[in-house]
Amino acid sequence: MDKGSETLYLKYLEINGFKSFPDRVKLEFGKGLTAVVGPNGSGKSNISDAVRWVLGEQSSKTLRGDKMEDVIFGGTQLRRPMGFAQVTLTIGNEGRDLPIDADEISVSRKLYRSGDSEYRINDNAVRLKDIHELFMDTGLGRDGYSMIGQGKIAEIIGAKSTQRREIFEEAAGISKYRYRKTEAERKLAQTQENLLRLKDIMTELEDRIGPLKVQSEKAKRFLELAEQRKQIEFSLWTAQLAKITVQLRELDDQQTVGRLEHKRVEEQLEQLSRQMEQLFSDMQKAGAQIEQIRAEIGGLEEEIASSDSRVAVLHNDISHNERSAQMLAEEQKSAADSQEAFALYIAQKEAEKSVLLQKQAQAEEKIRAAEEQNGQFQEQILQISRQLAEKKEEESRMALALSEQKVLAVTRQNALTDAKERISLLEEGKDEKEQKRRLMKKELDECREFLQTLEETLGSLSNSAKGVQMKLSSRQEKERALQEEKERLELKIKEQSQRAALLEELERNMEGFAHSVKYVLNQSRSGAIRGVHGALSSLLRVDAKYLVAVETAVGGALQNIVVDDETVAKRAIGMLKNSGAGRATFLPLTSVKGKRLNVSGLERFEGFVGIGSELVDFDETYRGVVESVLGRIAVVSDLDEGVRMAKQYGYQFRIVTLDGQLINAGGSMTGGSAGRSTGLLSRKGEIDGLKKQAEDYRKKSDSLDEGLEAIRREISQLEAQFMGIEAEKKTASEDQIRYGAEEKRLRTMLEDLQEDQERSDEQRRRLAGQIESLTGQCEEDAGKLAETEAALFDFRSKLAELEQRERQIRQQRELSADALNGLQMEKMAVGQEIALLDQAMEEQRRRRDDQQKQISSVKEQIESLSEQNCRIQEEIAVIERENAQKRQQIGQLREQITTQSALRLQVEQQTNALRQSEKDILIQKEKYAGELLRLEDKKAAVQKEYDTIISKMWDEYETTRSQAEAIAQPAQDINQANRALGEVKGKIRALGTVNLEAIEEYEQVAQRYEFMSEQIGDVERSKAKLQQLIRDLTTQMRELFTDSFEKINRHFSQIFVELFGGGKAQLKLTEGEDVLESGIEIYVQPPGKIIKNLAALSGGEQAFVAIAIYFAILKVRPAPFCLLDEIEAALDDVNVNKFAEYLQRLNQQTQFIAITHRRGTMEHADVLYGVTMQEEGVSKILTLEVSEIENKLGMKNI
Repeated sequence: MDKGSETLYLKYLEINGFKSFPDRVKLEFGKGLTAVVGPNGSGKSNISDAVRWVLGEQSSKTLRGDKMEDVIFGGTQLRRPMGFAQVTLTIGNEGRDLPIDADEISVSRKLYRSGDSEYRINDNAVRLKDIHELFMDTGLGRDGYSMIGQGKIAEIIGAKSTQRREIFEEAAGISKYRYRKTEAERKLAQTQENLLRLKDIMTELEDRIGPLKVQSEKAKRFLELAEQRKQIEFSLWTAQLAKITVQLRELDDQQTVGRLEHKRVEEQLEQLSRQMEQLFSDMQKAGAQIEQIRAEIGGLEEEIASSDSRVAVLHNDISHNERSAQMLAEEQKSAADSQEAFALYIAQKEAEKSVLLQKQAQAEEKIRAAEEQNGQFQEQILQISRQLAEKKEEESRMALALSEQKVLAVTRQNALTDAKERISLLEEGKDEKEQKRRLMKKELDECREFLQTLEETLGSLSNSAKGVQMKLSSRQEKERALQEEKERLELKIKEQSQRAALLEELERNMEGFAHSVKYVLNQSRSGAIRGVHGALSSLLRVDAKYLVAVETAVGGALQNIVVDDETVAKRAIGMLKNSGAGRATFLPLTSVKGKRLNVSGLERFEGFVGIGSELVDFDETYRGVVESVLGRIAVVSDLDEGVRMAKQYGYQFRIVTLDGQLINAGGSMTGGSAGRSTGLLSRKGEIDGLKKQAEDYRKKSDSLDEGLEAIRREISQLEAQFMGIEAEKKTASEDQIRYGAEEKRLRTMLEDLQEDQERSDEQRRRLAGQIESLTGQCEEDAGKLAETEAALFDFRSKLAELEQRERQIRQQRELSADALNGLQMEKMAVGQEIALLDQAMEEQRRRRDDQQKQISSVKEQIESLSEQNCRIQEEIAVIERENAQKRQQIGQLREQITTQSALRLQVEQQTNALRQSEKDILIQKEKYAGELLRLEDKKAAVQKEYDTIISKMWDEYETTRSQAEAIAQPAQDINQANRALGEVKGKIRALGTVNLEAIEEYEQVAQRYEFMSEQIGDVERSKAKLQQLIRDLTTQMRELFTDSFEKINRHFSQIFVELFGGGKAQLKLTEGEDVLESGIEIYVQPPGKIIKNLAALSGGEQAFVAIAIYFAILKVRPAPFCLLDEIEAALDDVNVNKFAEYLQRLNQQTQFIAITHRRGTMEHADVLYGVTMQEEGVSKILTLEVSEIENKLGMKNI
């Protein structure tokens, strides 16, 4: 932009809450010279700071503050601090000189005390960077030359030559090129860093790709050998499993025979046990009956002893009552003698009292006469005293009234004159004040109504925002929790499903079952045989905590097959026999009827869990089968409790602990550590549990999906709602602050006006009344004065006569009072003697009455004691009859004890005989049990070998037996297969450490290597383009700067001569090689001076030199508008006029706003803005056209 734009100019500046401008202020600027004036400290430089701030200034020091928050109005003694500062700059853009399609461009910046800030262009939120780029190379930017203050002027002269470049670069129009160059250099540096990182990655990949290729080939060879090893191992394992299956079938047959014998012996033991239980019960009943009889005898004996003690106590009570009656009779006789003495004493005292009463009556008659006379004297004195007091008071009132009348007459006359003058003045301003009050009241009501609306709106918005925020936080937290819970559930579902699938595969293949059992069940599934319900293990449902105990107790019987009846069992046995599939045990529902263990007292043991059949769930159809297997097995918590129970019941039944330790009938024990559970019940229960857990997890996950979708929709709605509320709240808060200040101002002014008006009205009413009253009173005052003086003289003569009469009567009253005192003393002495006699007679009467009451009480006590003795004699007779009956009853009970003891002895002898028989049978049972245990241990060892192979299949290859049999090749020679396996393992060992991930890693690294190669090529091409762009920009910047610098230098030389009236000046580059990095030196020579150093110039000369450079820059590259903040402060008046005149020459291309306090600048201004501080700390703006001032003062033609 080589020429000043005629359409790009500053139109408005709006300030609100910035520094000393708390109220919204709008400054309108024309195209001429606008001067902003005001005294020091009034805040005029804050206008310059506001423009600099809105254009993006980030240095609080430049804005004359410690921190950016200091630009917000901080409050005064009368005003509260503002919550924000806002400045809006409006620029005319009719010629579209700025790249925005609008006639006006408004740039706004707003800062809150919280530190939040916002930038806007035409009410659209933008970045600070956008504002910088908008004004780049226009001279209006933050670092441009459109805003010059005293500090900037001083910098032009005092700065180093290399530091003067900024303003010249802005004037040369190379700022945008330097900005683009800086961006390009930054991108080039990033590109170089990216290239270095890419090459480092390429180097790393080159180091890795070779070794990875070797490892990949080695891993592939390993996989080939591993597949061969797998094939051979499957062949060997399936052969071993087939051999083990035959062994297990033979062991099952042997166990079946042993169990039958063991069962026969158990039935004999059970029969003996029932007999002994019955005898034991009879013996316990006899013992209990004996103890009951003995307890009854003891109770009767205690009652007899208690009754004897009671009889002895009653005899003692009779003796005590007789002694008490004798003492009371003696006391009654003594009291009767005392009554006569009391009566004689009282009669003597009554005679003495009569004499004293006559004497007292005579004294009272004399006192009444004396008091009557004395009262007459006193009445006369009181009457005269009242008359005297009234007369004296009347005298004082008359004298005071006379004095007041004299003063009042003069005062009323003066007050009448003053009131007439004051009411005349008040009437003059009444109408003007009333009109002003009505207008102000209307404004205040409107302001309050709007503030009330704002307060309600803010309260509603705050509550809404808090509610929405709480809901939003709650929903977001709930969303996170739901998402985490869903991920956890999906992982659980996957784990449970995989585990259940494996176990189901084992269950379908009937892994762990004997070959014979598998055969029968498969035949049943195919329909070859009907009536088969399944293996016992498939019909039971066991809680996990009882699994170990039940599996240990039942053992191999879990593979017993439950069928309808004996016919089905015979048919199945025939099929096994014909096919040679082995032997199996069948449990026909019609014949197997187990019996539950019936032993009393098991519940007394703390560790007793329950009978085995009670701890499993099953269909009621199978109760007989389950009772036969588990009905006579007790389950306890631990081995110690089991041993204690077995000893108590003489090892009659089997006991198993929850951790699988077994105490057999007869006393043998089986136990130890339990291996990993692979039992049939465990597997079935685990499958059911896993499926149920997976299904529960799946249902929970599905419900979580719906919840997540709903909560996310709600979060989106709440976020949008919250942002809308916050925007409304911000607008309402700003309005509330502004209208709150206005309401306070109006309220204060209205209150002052109202009070003033009320005072004026009251004064008018009071003055009117005073004038009317004073006029009449002044006429009456003269006549009243003479009348009052004559009446006062007559009154004082009568008062002297009344005082003489009062003194005479007082002397007579004193003589009468002395006589009255003597009579009263005589009466008082007689009264005291009468009181003493009354007191003595009252005491004797009281003592006589008390003694009479005592005689009556003694008589009643004697009669009561006699009645008590009769009742006691009757109670003794009853107790003795009852004791005789109880002794007879005790004799009968002792005969019953003898009979029951003989019966219990007979039962004990029978029990001992049965116990001997039980021992013989237990020895046989122990023998069979030992054989079964041996078979069980052998089968467990074989089964463990079987399970080990199955586990190895799964652990190493995750394969079941059926899958392995499908893969395996029949091993013709086991030894040869083992040798082949050894050779394959040797080859695998020879490979050493193998990295199986190397295959995939090699492919990834190879792909990445190829991708990186392409990336490096792209980055190098980008680097070359950036380097070329930097070279082109540098060339353009050098050409533009050189051309502009020569023009500025030429204009500087011309303007210097014009301003200084001669001399010479020029600008020189310190380095000619690179003009973009060269410093700028200033050489000046004012008229008649030789200057070698700019420091030799005076302050005014230095400022004038800097102003000349500034004017030269504006000549070459005019700015649309310039804001000058007291840059002419150091000039004298003559130079100020030169400065102002030159501004007038330049204002055709540039709009000037000058902040000044120099008269010369003001005189050349087209518009004056005055900045004042009528209220301390608050700046106000006054506007006046200079043409108006000239017209008013008649200066137009001067």
